[in-house]
Amino acid sequence: MPFDFITRTLLEEYANDPPRIVEDWYGPWNTILMALFPSSHYIVIPHRRVIEASQTLPPDLLFEVAKILIPPVTLRTVLIVQVKNPQHWESSKDVLMRQLRLRTDAAFAGTAAVKVYWIETIGPHWRYGEKEDDDQDPRPLIAWHHVTHDQDSYRDLTQLADLVDRL
Repeated sequence: MPFDFITRTLLEEYANDPPRIVEDWYGPWNTILMALFPSSHYIVIPHRRVIEASQTLPPDLLFEVAKILIPPVTLRTVLIVQVKNPQHWESSKDVLMRQLRLRTDAAFAGTAAVKVYWIETIGPHWRYGEKEDDDQDPRPLIAWHHVTHDQDSYRDLTQLADLVDRL
């Protein structure tokens, strides 16, 4: 089942008329992550592991999805999500990947195991991939989507949730 009507409508509106403030993306992406990763097995939290060495770009919204393991209760980072505003679409694609490398490496230094998945978004554009605990760069697993509210996006996000669940 696709995302609820309100979430799809808001994402469609944002695709047609993107907000200029990155924080406006917080609600839709938080809703998506909470729908894909239920609280019975996961927790969605702000990503807190990397402090930017350079603030040459506007700050991103950063999410982390952690799998809840018991007993004892421990959290293992399984997904990192970076969100940028759409006005950075052309200028940020390469920078986003370099930042993603720093964030995934920090996750491995923290609670991530042998692999962590990631989503990078620039306004309505998004894609996902994986990073293993090695010296290789993060690897995209799908091409860029240019909206988040369509059936193809829902299908790919559901596939990502299945991959994360297998970690």
